[in-house]
Amino acid sequence: LADTNGDSVVGGLGDTITYSFVVSNTGNVTLSNIVVTDATATVAGGPLASLAVGASDSTTFSATYVITQADIDAGNVTNTAVATGDDTNGNPVSDDSDDPTDPTDVDPDGDGDPDDPTVTGLTQTPDITLTKTASISNSSDVGAIITYTFSVENTGNVTITNLIIDDILTNSFGLIVTPSTLAPNEIGIATATYIVTQNDMDLGYIDNSANAIGDSPNGSGDVSDVSDAGDEFTETPDGADNTNGDPTDDPTVVLLSQKPEITLTKTAVVGGAGGSIGDVVTYTFTLENTGNVTVYNITLDDAFLNASGVLISPSDLLPGEIGTATLTHIITIEDVSLGYIENSAIASGFDLNGDDVSDVSDAGDEFTETPDGEDNTNGDPTDDPTVILLIPEDEEIIIYDAISPDDGDGINDVFTIAGLQNFPDNNLKIYNRWGVLVFENDAYHLGPFFDGTSNGRVTITKEEKLPSGVYYYVLTYVSSNEVKSKAGPLYINR
Repeated sequence: LADTNGDSVVGGLGDTITYSFVVSNTGNVTLSNIVVTDATATVAGGPLASLAVGASDSTTFSATYVITQADIDAGNVTNTAVATGDDTNGNPVSDDSDDPTDPTDVDPDGDGDPDDPTVTGLTQTPDITLTKTASISNSSDVGAIITYTFSVENTGNVTITNLIIDDILTNSFGLIVTPSTLAPNEIGIATATYIVTQNDMDLGYIDNSANAIGDSPNGSGDVSDVSDAGDEFTETPDGADNTNGDPTDDPTVVLLSQKPEITLTKTAVVGGAGGSIGDVVTYTFTLENTGNVTVYNITLDDAFLNASGVLISPSDLLPGEIGTATLTHIITIEDVSLGYIENSAIASGFDLNGDDVSDVSDAGDEFTETPDGEDNTNGDPTDDPTVILLIPEDEEIIIYDAISPDDGDGINDVFTIAGLQNFPDNNLKIYNRWGVLVFENDAYHLGPFFDGTSNGRVTITKEEKLPSGVYYYVLTYVSSNEVKSKAGPLYINR
């Protein structure tokens, strides 16, 4: 054998086998015109003019043969040569060749001489290499289609037949490779598709491997390979960044574009008189998963309502799903004095990776900015506070003309004038039904507030609790450099 194809492998495709022949006259007469023929190899030399009794010739004849793929698939080259000559009477004499290194010594023609064929064994190395690549239509969409391409190369030296792909992810079993028969170095292709699920998007990636299986010339299903992502010499990690030390079987990883996002809207409904002390405000929190991954354990924090860790229902939301929660607030004198109630809440959860997902509430329109209670904005239309105006827009102040300081409910305990803080130059006087001054205070918005107790004028004892009944207030205040006044009855209920 000689490495005539230059691949440094002796006995490979295109290499040459050189045969030598020893022709011996084992009869009792001289032979003439001797030739050697070989149905497989190309014989050189001859004819040999004569060969005496008992003589042998080892130099006249030789033959060469170039190894084919069929030979390698068979695992050997088997052939027999024939020597032919004439005896002294011109009669033909012939003999089939024998391989003296083969101890089998078969004698198919029954002439008493063994005729073992010459067998040159060839090394078979069946091997295939499977590469799995992927392309995705849109990496941020559940329902996106991934197209996997399976490329099988015959990296051995024998023909592989009946090639198929098994791939659990795409539910492909016995997927036929085209072509399904590959000579060495040939490549076959197969494709399969997969639809991205919500679980895949929550995980953030899809990774898996496939198997290629084929038949060598000597077996069935005896050649296989686990797919690699594309580089058999460099190891690449799986989706969780793990490796196994083998660069030839790396899983094919498709990274998905996760967009964790939630949107919190906070709206309010005022009950009772629609904005008086003691009225109940019902806040509704609407939380929508506006991202593309599932968000878990979503809770609310609302400092104004003294609420922390309030669970949204349901607290786990798939993309597009909505959860809600409700909380209440009782309007206080401070709210009324300020003239409005405003606040924001924060919703928080986490995705499957443990990353936080949160949003500051908006009043209801994520695209149009609405101002806070003092008509301020921050340039972000997605986090506007929820505002309840307790003073109508056409009123500067609102006077609540009744108090009930002793009923123990903590409501309407003091005389409340909403919006007065906007007019700091003010004076309040309160008279009983006989016109006696029982209370007076400049800058009333700063307190102390009238709770039905005299603050000690000429005819009324200081700190005396005034009886139930009708009293009269007179309020003066400066608005836009103009002195304004309001007066009316004030009721004390005990």
